[in-house]
Amino acid sequence: MDTHRLKYFLRIAEERSITRAAGVLGIAQPALSRQLQLLEEDLGVALFTRTRRGVELTEAGERLRASTAGPLRQLELAVQYAGTPLARLDRTLRLGLPETTVDLLAAPLLVGLTTVFREATFSVTVGSTDELVEAMLKGAVDVALINPVPDERVFYRELLTEDLFVIGGPDTDLDASHAMDFGDVVGLPLVVPRSPSGIGISLQNAALRAKVTFSHRTTTDSVAVMKNLIEAGIGYGVLPLSACRREIDVGRLRFAPIAQPDLTQRLGVAATGQLDLPRELSVKIGDTIREKVAALVRTGIWNAELIATQPWNPLHG
Repeated sequence: MDTHRLKYFLRIAEERSITRAAGVLGIAQPALSRQLQLLEEDLGVALFTRTRRGVELTEAGERLRASTAGPLRQLELAVQYAGTPLARLDRTLRLGLPETTVDLLAAPLLVGLTTVFREATFSVTVGSTDELVEAMLKGAVDVALINPVPDERVFYRELLTEDLFVIGGPDTDLDASHAMDFGDVVGLPLVVPRSPSGIGISLQNAALRAKVTFSHRTTTDSVAVMKNLIEAGIGYGVLPLSACRREIDVGRLRFAPIAQPDLTQRLGVAATGQLDLPRELSVKIGDTIREKVAALVRTGIWNAELIATQPWNPLHG
């Protein structure tokens, strides 16, 4: 099938008018109408119905639009970048990071990506897993580091697991060498991340399994606010050390391990099927993230355990 006809079809669907689409494409309206007719004859279905204001997609047309827009864009990009070095990428790469990783990962990751993609610009969105998934589905974020989510629209490759610790202010008696039982942790006045996934739900699930009462004093959608409240003595928190290593190193926060049960969080690299980058570029982005995270783990800067070692392809899971 002629891909130009598919492109014409998508333009008509976007403009909802054959006349406007012809103007945008720079071709005569009768010629565009003929190409649409040939496409409908090839498929054996009507793709549009005529209205007073232009055209509307039929059910068959909507199915075709949904199934071809992404692949056709991938094909166009593959042709555009065929035979060119990765550094020729000259659009904005939109990254998503959870707030717990920003202090450790943001700077080394951007250094690595700017080295690989010399002509690209970068946008970094910070948010919870749920916020980053929504941003990916809307096309506002290309690739993100997130917690696992049960969403079939997101391709996810697990990257690491890290322990969660109870975090307190500088005047608490938390001791890094003495673990606190989970039952005692949930009895503290906790400041809890407000998110349908991630640490908050992990605490709730662990409390259900342990058959202990879980309550909290404060919720917030900001890790920075959470750390400020903990440092001020308003409550305690449960976080990975990656989220508060700087404050711990200067004595602003203290921590202790959690036992019975141990608590962990998992992070992985994610994208959606609508990612409008050729496969080689998306794989390189994922590999760069994996390499930078692995370096931080190997050197002990990131207290975590790597899981994924195989190449990552966000377009095929």
